[in-house]
Amino acid sequence: MKNNQLSAFRFQLSGSRKAKVIRAFTLIETFVAITVLLVSLVGPLSIAAQSLRLAYYARDQVTAFYLAQEAVEYVRAQRDQNYLANASWLTNLGDCVGASCVVDFPRFTHSACGVLSTCPPIYISSATKLYNQDATSGPASAFTRVLSITPVAGSVDEVIVKVRISWVSVGISRSFQVTEHLFNWAGP
Repeated sequence: MKNNQLSAFRFQLSGSRKAKVIRAFTLIETFVAITVLLVSLVGPLSIAAQSLRLAYYARDQVTAFYLAQEAVEYVRAQRDQNYLANASWLTNLGDCVGASCVVDFPRFTHSACGVLSTCPPIYISSATKLYNQDATSGPASAFTRVLSITPVAGSVDEVIVKVRISWVSVGISRSFQVTEHLFNWAGP
């Protein structure tokens, strides 16, 4: 009987040691689990933050592209109006030839502004929510649009229309340029 009691005692002793080891291991497991959980949350949160930054950039880039295209359309419409009025095809656009201009599309006007650094930003009208060049109409947008018309050497019926859009998106200065060749399609 002593052998059975002795082996039962050993079993209890070894069982109680295991219980202490398991309890200590459970605390380590908890720390490891919390660390794994935090690491697994940081990844998706950083991806979500990066996606949000890219979404803002994409939104601003699309807006900038449309603003650039609007300025090209302004020059094209001015050329077409000159044709209908039997005027020279670049009439009323002379101050933008070889210089920088800003375009106020809602008022269908433009004005020379000099170099890029002195061109004013585009404003957003508080009443109509349209982009314009009237500083009193509402707050300034993040965008600056500069239009220039360059004659093509050796041709009196072709010009290069360049529109440069600059803006700040998520703290980073961005810009791009749209270039289009415009022709005197009606002739002399």
